[in-house]
Amino acid sequence: MTEIRLPRISVVVTCYNCRDYIAAAIRSVAQQSLRDFECVIVDDASTDDSVAVVEQTLAELADSRFRHIRLDRNVGQTGATRRGLAETNAMFVCFLDSDDLWNPDFLERHLAAHLNESYAVGFTACNARLINGQDELIAGGMYWFGKDRARADRDQAFVALDASRVPKLDVARGTAGWESHIPYHLYTKRVVHWVWVSTSSMMFRRSLINLVFPEDDEAFRLHMDFYVVVMAQMVAGSLLIDDALYSYRLHGRNGAADNPVLGGRLHLSSRNWGNTYSTMLDRMLAAMTRDEERFVMALGDRQYRRMVLRMRAARANLVVGWALTIRSWLI
Repeated sequence: MTEIRLPRISVVVTCYNCRDYIAAAIRSVAQQSLRDFECVIVDDASTDDSVAVVEQTLAELADSRFRHIRLDRNVGQTGATRRGLAETNAMFVCFLDSDDLWNPDFLERHLAAHLNESYAVGFTACNARLINGQDELIAGGMYWFGKDRARADRDQAFVALDASRVPKLDVARGTAGWESHIPYHLYTKRVVHWVWVSTSSMMFRRSLINLVFPEDDEAFRLHMDFYVVVMAQMVAGSLLIDDALYSYRLHGRNGAADNPVLGGRLHLSSRNWGNTYSTMLDRMLAAMTRDEERFVMALGDRQYRRMVLRMRAARANLVVGWALTIRSWLI
């Protein structure tokens, strides 16, 4: 068999006032088993000493794959990510939030999933552990991952729990270990509902990111993930990795996840997201209408028209929504 080189990966880490956790996030990138990557850390004009922590961490690592950029003014999540994208050029790209942690095999597992010989997806996503500000485990995974959230949230009595989902505890070391679940789920449905975790759990094709990334930094100072991921799913579909390959941190100062974990249904945010989602969908439709030529060139006319109809269906009432969805099936 002829040897074929693996593609490089770009990693963008954005940071704003995250001095307590940014060093651990950077080190989780440095410890990746897959070594051929570039990483840029973009500080979004932090007012704490995040910059000093980043510089000290990079000095200790002394690793030429890492670079640090400090913005003169705060531009928000989208603007900082855009700058990171402009500073990198690999075929695949990942975004790590400055308070999250990757497992050492995160990049390796995601790239392997992308390179499967069955279906070239636009992005991959994995499950997550929940940890607190002291690196203590809160929950072993996100129960809705890869599922219709509305169905997963329904109360069910006496549901059997797969024993392989329960970790083995090493009480002497104070750690937990899980079996690998390996299976991957191809998700090609063009619908607007959330089955993933966060962008820290994902690896994207850069060509897809270039197509769907929002143009307005100010409108998407937060919640860029919803816009990018829903658009990316509509365009190219995703591949879900059952295993939790990263840790999502709840530390009390998260931008959106402000709820404690009580057990049962896991509502990480106390906010009503209905208006935010509606606004995002309206902006997606506007972008697709404005840039019709670019989207048609990338997708073809048929898929473009289907995507627009599905987006319109998500913003319509039940009757009109079903009518638009049926129209999309007939194209």
